[in-house]
Amino acid sequence: MTLVILTQTEQKHLFEMFKHLTRLGEQYPLAREEAMTALRCLKAIHSNAIEDKRVDRIFLQVLLHGAGIAEKSHISIEYQKASVELKGQDYMLKWLESEALQNTELSISMLLEMHRMMFEDSWAEGAGQFRQSDVKINLMSHKPPHFSQIAQLLHQQFTAINESLFSPRPDSEHNFSETLNLSARAHYLVANVHPFDDGNGRIARALGDYIMLVRGFYYDVIMTEYKDHYLDSLEECSLLDATPLSNFLKYSYLETLQRILGFFELVSKGNNREVGV
Repeated sequence: MTLVILTQTEQKHLFEMFKHLTRLGEQYPLAREEAMTALRCLKAIHSNAIEDKRVDRIFLQVLLHGAGIAEKSHISIEYQKASVELKGQDYMLKWLESEALQNTELSISMLLEMHRMMFEDSWAEGAGQFRQSDVKINLMSHKPPHFSQIAQLLHQQFTAINESLFSPRPDSEHNFSETLNLSARAHYLVANVHPFDDGNGRIARALGDYIMLVRGFYYDVIMTEYKDHYLDSLEECSLLDATPLSNFLKYSYLETLQRILGFFELVSKGNNREVGV
């Protein structure tokens, strides 16, 4: 499948839309909070749907919002498991938002805590624990490193990413692209190392978003419809070069921002009417 790459014009449009939505978010902080909540919910649903198509998005929406039959185990044990993991992921993303406000550095303890939060109610013995055996990634040719190398590889890469993440930077289009590049590096790192027996994809996408949250960005939501493009971009990456994934994230982020643009225009128009503009 052909890799997705925005044209220069589209990249310029993406950056201008980002600046516009950033200004609107600063002008209407409650609307920004609402948009972040909407994106976090959408992200939780699609990040889970990418991993397992057996539970369709329509059911994931029911699970996330606590609708339908109260005791999901009466329907299926696997359905109940999907429910608690989805809610655990939402809780973990909220935690990352608070950590981003404190500029918490990437670390092994952060990664383990992310995994623990998502799985502690569905997989107590494996939650927050690195794998202790070799694994194979479904649908990908990449072979993750030996489990004995996990901590060392993560520590080395986290140190390098932190140096860039928290260094002084200009507010420019270059900074915007650099943030997406760093997000892709963190995202691909977890996908490549595959430190857990389960949940690596969801944790990888969440860690990539953490980079964006630290920089004051909105969430990016990788829609299930683009799963093949997404996986192809991961296949083309290496620990030295995550450009293919970064290119895909620009495409994904353009669509994500377009999803909230209409909402902010509605808010802006409504507030202008109230003040008689």
